Amino acid sequence: MRAPPDPAPPAALVALMGELSRMFTAPSPLPDDAELAGRCRERVAGSERLTPAEQADIYRRQFWLRHIGALREDYPALAHVLGDDGFDAFARAYLAAHPPARFTLRDLGAHVVDFSSSYGGFPPAFRELARDVARYEHALVDMFDGASPPPLDPAKVTGMPEEGWSMARIVLHPLLALMQLRYPAHLLRRELREGRSPALPAPRRVHLAVFRSAADLTIHCEELDPPAFALLEALGRGVPLVPACEEVAAGIGRAAGVDEAAGAGEAAGAGETASAALAARVGGWFQQWTSWGLIVDVARGARVEGG
Repeated sequence: MRAPPDPAPPAALVALMGELSRMFTAPSPLPDDAELAGRCRERVAGSERLTPAEQADIYRRQFWLRHIGALREDYPALAHVLGDDGFDAFARAYLAAHPPARFTLRDLGAHVVDFSSSYGGFPPAFRELARDVARYEHALVDMFDGASPPPLDPAKVTGMPEEGWSMARIVLHPLLALMQLRYPAHLLRRELREGRSPALPAPRRVHLAVFRSAADLTIHCEELDPPAFALLEALGRGVPLVPACEEVAAGIGRAAGVDEAAGAGEAAGAGETASAALAARVGGWFQQWTSWGLIVDVARGARVEGG
């Protein structure tokens, strides 16, 4: 027999909790706000040493200290880029726009990447760096406690007929984040974790694979060559292996200056050269990706969109 649902809380209690929440999340001290201080006198007892507003303000300060501290712990490199005052302003603006919706602090920064993309308080000289750092550090938070799938069954590889590879789909680890950044945010974060106080990095485009190792459950970050990154990205979209390689080879050809305006012979020659160069490297990439645990399944069949 199904248990009856919990009764709805009394309306007066809901109103009281909403009012206390407004007080405890106010951006400035409650004694300095005449309207909120007046509401405190109606709702808070006070004490011999503290007025009602001063007493309630203890909880308001704790709210900001706790939540800003939690964001600083999850985004230390962003705090390093912005400095103490800059990060405090960013965190307060973020929490005002996205107040905590759960008791756990695990998802406190769920909207940090989207918020940072439009936040106008970043210094112009550091804006793109700050956004890249926010993206990178958010990826680390996201995969910290995600569920891991079973490891790759070697029989899936050894049992695949040669002709099957033309349409085989490589299934990548769900805790893999592929990131193109304009700054080496991973190096900045690494130096901070090692106890250094690094200078802010110069711009350098990087292609990163961020993943959690199945062996020791630690998070790793590896820089990839652009073609290797492009192949992993295509496989992650569900493109079968051979078409994915062809797609990457075509991209290499375009990068080499061969476009649709080139003659057929020139384009074909460049394509063959790119395909041969790619084929010579794919085997090594797959050995490396398998050792990292990035490949968790090999499925036969046609392309599946969004796989």
